[in-house]
Amino acid sequence: MAGFKDETGPGMIIARAIAISAIMSIAMMLMALGFMQLLSGSADLPVSTAIVLIVFAISFIAAVVLMERADNDQTASLVGGAAIALCVTVLVIALVSGVSYIGGQGDLLQNSGTDLNTLLTGFAICLVVSLIINRLTLKL
Repeated sequence: MAGFKDETGPGMIIARAIAISAIMSIAMMLMALGFMQLLSGSADLPVSTAIVLIVFAISFIAAVVLMERADNDQTASLVGGAAIALCVTVLVIALVSGVSYIGGQGDLLQNSGTDLNTLLTGFAICLVVSLIINRLTLKL
């Protein structure tokens, strides 16, 4: 248990980087699968329109309040809040669609035409990209 007390040791730094990269990679893969389902043409939204509007409204309110707090320009806060809310709504719908895509397929690899090597290659690319994003921007 002595290893858990030292949070700045090399083992903990590597474990934290791998954990954060894996979580970000899973989110990226779910969004990619969600966009694949949404853009397939035959798919409907996995959630109702009311839920989509609620997600947009909550993210719009949060973004406008935070942007007004940082800057007193009300017009810029409203426009920026709408842009942020739209992005958050699209990402949430893509995540839910990705989960629906995986859950809706009895056997994901046989029904979708995607083989295991393609999914693992995509996950490996997402791991590398998430580590780069983590180190360059988030510094977690």
